[in-house]
Amino acid sequence: MNQMVTSDQLGVVRKLGYGVGDFGFGLFFLTASQYLLFYYTDVLGLTPSTAGWVFGLALVWDAVFDPVMGGVANRTRTRWGRYRPYVLFGSVPLALSWALIFLPTGLVGWPLVLFAGGAHILFRTLYAVAYMPYLALSAAMTTDTNQRSSLAAYRMVGQAGAGVLAGLSTLSFAARLGGGQLGFFRLALIFGGAAVLLCVIVYLTSRERAAVPGDRPSFAAMWRMLRGNGPFWLVCGALLIGYVAGVFFNKSIPYYVKYGLGRPDLIQKSLGLLALTVTLSIPIWAAIMRRNSKRGVFLAGSGIAMLAYALLWLLPSVSFWIPLLALLGLGTGGVYLATWAMLPDTVEYGEWRSGVRAEGALFGFVSLGQKTSLGLAAVALGQALGAIGYHANVAQSAGTLADLRLIMIGVPALFTAAMAGIIWFYPLNADRHRELVREIGQRRSAHDALGEGPTD
Repeated sequence: MNQMVTSDQLGVVRKLGYGVGDFGFGLFFLTASQYLLFYYTDVLGLTPSTAGWVFGLALVWDAVFDPVMGGVANRTRTRWGRYRPYVLFGSVPLALSWALIFLPTGLVGWPLVLFAGGAHILFRTLYAVAYMPYLALSAAMTTDTNQRSSLAAYRMVGQAGAGVLAGLSTLSFAARLGGGQLGFFRLALIFGGAAVLLCVIVYLTSRERAAVPGDRPSFAAMWRMLRGNGPFWLVCGALLIGYVAGVFFNKSIPYYVKYGLGRPDLIQKSLGLLALTVTLSIPIWAAIMRRNSKRGVFLAGSGIAMLAYALLWLLPSVSFWIPLLALLGLGTGGVYLATWAMLPDTVEYGEWRSGVRAEGALFGFVSLGQKTSLGLAAVALGQALGAIGYHANVAQSAGTLADLRLIMIGVPALFTAAMAGIIWFYPLNADRHRELVREIGQRRSAHDALGEGPTD
């Protein structure tokens, strides 16, 4: 049975089914984002520099592979759609590769480093195989900009919910499951199994719009579409910069809370609260977005985040830490929602300008920027921790703690301001997007009347 649809309207079941998918993927991505560097240094015993390289090189490889995978998915044609089969069949090997990262091996020295790096690269490869099609699916389900905003909100709630679970439970669950490498390995198996079930739900509840006949562009045509897509490059650039800010802040939290605030008991609470605030803010930002532009929501969220960074710098007391984390989560929620609501709209801009529709390639290049920034930022953070004199599981000097605050607050604040400056120039709004969709539809009708397929 051909499981395609032509309607742009999405019911609650389809939105919820799609949104829970990012809860599943978030169990991998956000657990890695919040704890994997800390796991490498404080559980495996890798030096900060080595851990940063292991983390960073895997992400750089992921960045190279993502657009390739996006292009492959874009050219895939099956009776189940272009993207849904990858989400379903890619989930099991992805879950197994995730568990492999934490497999207790008894290795030490360079064999341990090589195993950690190889396992991480395998995980990132299989993550791309399943997740790139999942991202592209959002643009294939509907072309209506308001429906996409709603779909992005469901997805962001799912992702942020995974962040809450990972942030609040990872360390305590790993300890209860045996502690050390064994505890993390058992937890990885549980998270992986849950993610597989959620990917099955995505497959069962989602449907793709019918592909345009003959719309199977070459890689060269997809690149031409991307090259001239100004709005896409603005959003992609802001996303790249924003993830650098996120790496420097989020990955520094365990170190700062443990050594700077002297409250290791607050690590899980801090990461969980940040994710929870993002989650709770999404419906608020979604309601605001229904009456205002996506660009405006992005800028408002950025402004709140910059205010939170400023107050964190001026008020270093532990008594202000939790409230200011909540404020930062509020701003971050607006930025994330607006970013992922804007990106699908750039698909139509690219098609309008070039005649080529290629959701997979577009999201693949987005992920290239995302993973490149994450990888390079992880390497830079690892090098920075080593440069300031950080040593795991010992008291840190006053100078090291002062430099850690600069890394955690100063760098993200600067990058947040930069990404807001980029999005200031984003040109698309709801009215302009509707015009693009209408013109694209008219072109297709004209081609159909002449008996022609879309050009690429």
